[in-house]
Parts: sequence; structure tokens; C-alpha cells
Amino acid sequence: MSINETIYFIIILGVSTIGMVRYKLLTIPFKILAFSVLFTLFWEVLAEFSAVLYKTNALISHFQGVSGYIFHAIIFYYLFRDTTLKKIVLFSIFFVVIFAVINGVFIQKAFNDFPTYVYLITNGLSVIFCLFFFKQMLQYALNVNIVRQSVFWYNTGILLFSATMFLNMGLTNYYAKHQWGRDIIFYLWFCNDCLLNVLIGVALLTDNKENNIHHA
Repeated sequence: MSINETIYFIIILGVSTIGMVRYKLLTIPFKILAFSVLFTLFWEVLAEFSAVLYKTNALISHFQGVSGYIFHAIIFYYLFRDTTLKKIVLFSIFFVVIFAVINGVFIQKAFNDFPTYVYLITNGLSVIFCLFFFKQMLQYALNVNIVRQSVFWYNTGILLFSATMFLNMGLTNYYAKHQWGRDIIFYLWFCNDCLLNVLIGVALLTDNKENNIHHA
């Protein structure tokens, strides 16, 4: 295991611990978030074993991308107040699952290819949901310092990660054309993953019903 992977696993394990320790104090969407971090840890461990045993973790990436989106979409479902947005979120889950199956079977084969197309869609949808939620936060502002609002840290983390990774995935062909190799993609992915999980950890630490009652 590389130094980068070790750092990443330490961060995820720390965030998972925070989620479990504070679980009873969390609002519903952040209880779901706490479980999503545990699932992330599970998939990452499985990916490591797959890489060692089969020299690829492509199949794990297909499952991880979809399951991660489902968790975050459900969280947004609970955070949104607008019923139309809630319905759109539920429809997006159905759409992503169907597309992921088609992609894994016919386009980017699950046992061989990384699901780039799925990640482009899920990251794009996540950016849109984040922007709508920031709009909601402005419409229903709380008399609480924004840095004490777990929804702010969560939404910021998802927005930064999804926007950066959407651009990174979109520029994959550009990297290849200029012979930059795939290292830059995975390096940016590593940095984004670490930042996202740190911000999720902050969100789990700051979440409570009093600070987020109008948002969660």
C-alpha cells in the first residue's frame, strides 16, 4: 500500500469513527452520511484486495460509483424542501442505476473498464443539486454562524469534489493527447477524495438538530 493510500485510509477511518461516535446526535441526512462513509471504507478495502488478486478494481469502481451517488442523492432528498426537487432527485437515482447497468454491460465493460461516463453523469448531477441547495440556504437563512452549519460543510465538500472531478474526467482525452499520462488524474482524485472526506468529517462533527433544523 502506497503512502497516499495509507493517508486516505486513515482519513476515512477517522471520519467513520466520528460518524459512529456521534450517530445518535445526528439528523437523519447525516446519519445516512455516516453510513455512506462506512460503505466507502468497505469499497476501498475491497478495491485493494481486487487490485492485488485480479490486477484491476474496475468492477469495484462500477459498484462504488453508483452506491456513492445513491447515498448522496438520498441525503439531498432529505435536505431539499421543494417537492419538485425531491422528485427529481429520486428520478436521478433510477436514471443513474439504469445507465450504470447499460454502461457496464455494453459500453465500458464492468470487468475491464473504469466507468468514466457514469462518474461524469453523477458528478454533473451532484454539482446541480449543490447549487440548488446553496440557493435554498440563502432563501431560508439561519441565525447561526455558517461555519457551525453541517449542511454548509457537506454541500461545499460535494460541490468542490464533483465540480473538480467532472472537469478532470472531461479532460481525460486532453491529458492523453498531450502525453501527460494518467498519473495527474489519480493524483487529483486522491487530493479531492481527501478534501471531501475531511469536510464530511467536519460536517459530522458540527451536525445537530438545533443548528440545521430548517435544512435537515
